[in-house]
Amino acid sequence: MESGRILVATDLSENARPAAVAGAKLAAKLQREVELIYVFDMTGYDGDKQFRMFRDEERRQNVEKRIIEWYEKTVGEPPDAVTVDAGAPDAQIRERIAEGGVGWLMIGMSGRGAWSRLVFGSTALKLSGRPPSPTAVVHPEHHRVESGMTIGCGTDFTESSDVALERAAWFARSFDSTLRIVHSTPLPSKTVIRNGELPEGMRRTAVVESARESMDTFVRRNEEVLDGLDVQSRVIADHPVAGLRSFVEDQGIDWLVLGHRRPQQRGGSKTVKGKWVQQMTCSTLLVPSG
Repeated sequence: MESGRILVATDLSENARPAAVAGAKLAAKLQREVELIYVFDMTGYDGDKQFRMFRDEERRQNVEKRIIEWYEKTVGEPPDAVTVDAGAPDAQIRERIAEGGVGWLMIGMSGRGAWSRLVFGSTALKLSGRPPSPTAVVHPEHHRVESGMTIGCGTDFTESSDVALERAAWFARSFDSTLRIVHSTPLPSKTVIRNGELPEGMRRTAVVESARESMDTFVRRNEEVLDGLDVQSRVIADHPVAGLRSFVEDQGIDWLVLGHRRPQQRGGSKTVKGKWVQQMTCSTLLVPSG
């Protein structure tokens, strides 16, 4: 399933280090190369100024040296390649991936400094809205990549969830980990029938049972993908993001895998996925459907 380099996006902040560590561990497991990408944010500047930034070869070499030193300090060895560019960070990262040779993108959830929060954090959010490849948004405090993890997979029972589940199953199998599947659906605020309101227990039954039936169908549809894994599924009666948060906490999820359902959508802030990336409580792998 896996091919291509692990591309680690960095702004050289402390909060970017977990993404570098996770990327190095993943690359070691897959026997892949690691490439770092650093983008000078030139949003709002004209193209000539971007060009002048790299006309001085000595300056460029000094930047690359600093990036390599940052990575060596973080993981204990140099990267296999370094890409330095200028422009809008999300656009340049997409452009690099479009060139080919990239299997995964690793990017930090956000930085701690003002520049990192406003630029690097928004870059992760923009990329999550339309992931250019399997994209790991790495949580600064929860980023294990080792055997014995608990991998979660959120599903809405669509084909994009099939793709996400296939990746989650591969992840769990590769790292001898358990797999937990979840679907979260909000209950109606109230249910009214002609003769009055149904009791609380009955109101919940129809919605939850329907979701459980869909979950059973989803799991059966993917029996071959799940063969041999320790798998459990769960339906949560809550709004999706709140449900994911409780699921991650209750199940001790290390990585949550989500499919990308809307390839035509450019933003991410209004989607469940976008809101999750803003509030996530564990590292998250976003899997494009095509």
